[in-house]
Order: sequence, then structure tokens, then C-alpha cells
Amino acid sequence: MKEIISISLIAVFILAACQPEMWLEDEKQTTPGTLNDFVNRNRSSLEVYTVAVSTPGQLTTAKDTKIYFAANAFVDEQNKPVTGAVKIEVKEITTPGEMILNDMPTTSNGRLLESGGEYNIMVSQNGKKLKLAPGNFLKIGLPNAAYARMQVFNGVSDASGNVNWVPNNNPGNFVVGDSLYLRTELLCDSINWINCDRFINEPTVELSVYPGNVPSADSTNVFIHLTGKNAMVKMNWAQGLHYFNSKTVLAMPSSIIGISKKNGLTYISVIAVNVQNGQSVTLNFSPCTESELKAKLALLH
Repeated sequence: MKEIISISLIAVFILAACQPEMWLEDEKQTTPGTLNDFVNRNRSSLEVYTVAVSTPGQLTTAKDTKIYFAANAFVDEQNKPVTGAVKIEVKEITTPGEMILNDMPTTSNGRLLESGGEYNIMVSQNGKKLKLAPGNFLKIGLPNAAYARMQVFNGVSDASGNVNWVPNNNPGNFVVGDSLYLRTELLCDSINWINCDRFINEPTVELSVYPGNVPSADSTNVFIHLTGKNAMVKMNWAQGLHYFNSKTVLAMPSSIIGISKKNGLTYISVIAVNVQNGQSVTLNFSPCTESELKAKLALLH
């Protein structure tokens, strides 16, 4: 039945005329500052499209992700249909390095997830936020068939902007493989933050990380990347104990990444460990440029 739905959707959707624009931030144009400044300046760029809502359409992103929507699929916050053109902004976060740069861990209410890709899809008209009309679904065609056994999650942001991934168990929300085109198709009835994920149902262990020669404990983030998995955990600072701690990691080879900013300078610590329960590790920071830091993160796999 899911394959029939998928094939039907492909048959119905037609390509809409839309021109992408890349919003890129130039590191040279921005004065380095705090860690928050660094994160904000190095988040994944937005791709911006203008489309007509009267016809079905398809967008193809720079990473070959395909986003399909039906005709008249969007309404305003009062559920009133909109006409004319709308703006669709797409942000893709698909690699461990991008997850770290965007400060987007793969966890759901404290449980560890493995991700097939995190997507922020925002639709607006004249500066006003839009949403999917009741009964409509957005379809995302992921350029990888390996994620077929995952499920749909939506991101819920807290007051500080931290995103928690919540399973979307509404009828019609599912992830299915498309063996013909070697892709994975995700259908979701809600836009904004969407994640293709699966829970990692393995016993988790506790890990402590001491700051070592950290330049500034108040401007430092520490992450754990599980080697071979598209999964990333952000460690919490243990107040009063002066170390970072997590109980959400697995006993397996991992990389511990510390990023710190002080007086406009960037520092990084990358340590490969075979995590064991109750283990403690001490960070060892060294100065680097932001370009060098991003190059190190791009090596994570």
C-alpha cells in the first residue's frame, strides 16, 4: 500500500517553476566573537525558492534532496488558503560535522537517534509563516535508500533554541524505500523541523569529559560522534562538578569534539576513544582557524 501511495504521489506532482537562491555567510565579513556567534555564523546555509501554490511542485536542493508538495497545500495560521507565490526556505543537515556546526544533536527526550537527515523547511508569504493545509503531506525524497526503516520525527524548539526530536505517529507519516530510484521517501503532515530517524536501542553508558586546558569553560561545547553512525550527542556541563557528562552514549569507538572561543580566537580538541561505561577523558585544546575546524569536522564519518 505504501508503494502504491508513493508511486501515485510521483505521478501527480509536476515540476514547478522555481529559482533557488543561496544565502551564504562570508566569514571575512563577520567579526569573530563568542561561541554563540560562531554557531550562528556557521550554520548550514538556506536555499530559498519562490513557487506558485496553484500547481503541484517539486524542488531539488543542492544535495539532490527532492521536496514535493501538492497544489494549494499551504494555509496561513488561521487555516485560510493562500494564493499567488510563496517563499520556501530549506536547510539541510546531513553529516555529523554539520550537526555539530549547527548544534543539532540527534536525541529524542534523552534517547539516542541515528539520523538520515535533519531538514528545516519553512514556508511564508509576505513575511507571515504558513503551514500545511489539513490533510496535506510534504514528501521528501532522500538521495539514499539506506534509511527505509527509519521513521518521521518533528523538531520542537525550547526557549533557548534547542531542538528535541519527537516521533510523528500520525496516520500517513512514514518512511519507505524506493528501490527503483535508490532513494528513501518520507511523508510528513507538518513542516519546519523534520528528521528521518531511528532509535538506537542499545544499552547506553555514562561518560565524563574534563575540560583540561579549555580556554573558556563558559564558551565551550562538547560533542560525541559515534563512529560509523550518523549520530551525535551534546554533552552537558555538570554544575558544581566542573566536567561534561552524558549518559546517552554507547560503548563503542567514538570521537569527542570540544569547540571553544575566547577573545575572538577558535580552539578545538578532537580525541578518538573506545567508550567504556564510567570512563573519563580530558580534553586537549589547540588554536585553529574556523576553516581548519570545519575541515576537521568534515572528516567525521
